[in-house]
Amino acid sequence: MNSRLGVMLGLACGAVLGASAFAADSSTDSGLQPQPDLGPQPQPYVWDPFDEIRAGVFAHNWIHDEAAPVDLSFEALSAPIAFPGYNNPSIAGNPWISWFFQPRLDVGAMINTRGRSSYAFTGFNWRIPIIGKFFFEGEFGGAVNNAPNWPERGRVDMGCALTFRESGGFGYQFSENWDVIASIEHVSHATFCTHINPGLTQVGARIGYKF
Repeated sequence: MNSRLGVMLGLACGAVLGASAFAADSSTDSGLQPQPDLGPQPQPYVWDPFDEIRAGVFAHNWIHDEAAPVDLSFEALSAPIAFPGYNNPSIAGNPWISWFFQPRLDVGAMINTRGRSSYAFTGFNWRIPIIGKFFFEGEFGGAVNNAPNWPERGRVDMGCALTFRESGGFGYQFSENWDVIASIEHVSHATFCTHINPGLTQVGARIGYKF
């Protein structure tokens, strides 16, 4: 009786060991190997169309007086756009180059407080670091104005409603959320509408809040 029990236990152990070996061989043959731990993976870039808002006060058209010296400015900017080439290590790691590949979209308005020439604008905004928290900003795009397209006393004849817009200025980043920019900007049609090129030129400052 004891010999039978020993034989049965031996057979049972052999079956268990054989099944384990077969399962291991099957896993190896199927090519299922443990995957290495790659660590945290980079997250995909998510673009935010509404990243910063700005408000400012400007001297209205100080070159050609319209007897309306104050403009109010409002502007909204997107997060930087990741253009092709931005992820190149030689570009992304160099703040003196990377700014060109990541402009922001802007949209806003320059509103005269006495109902004279005003305009709405949109375009691209580039920020270039200078030193520490100081930076330079340039903007280029288009604008649409409500100025008269005929000679009128005390007004600037813009030649046409659609114009180019250029802006440049220096700023300071107070914190992650707040910055201030002193700038000058100009709108005109660059002689595309008439043989003369009247325009509007404003000088002032904006304060921005980044979300």
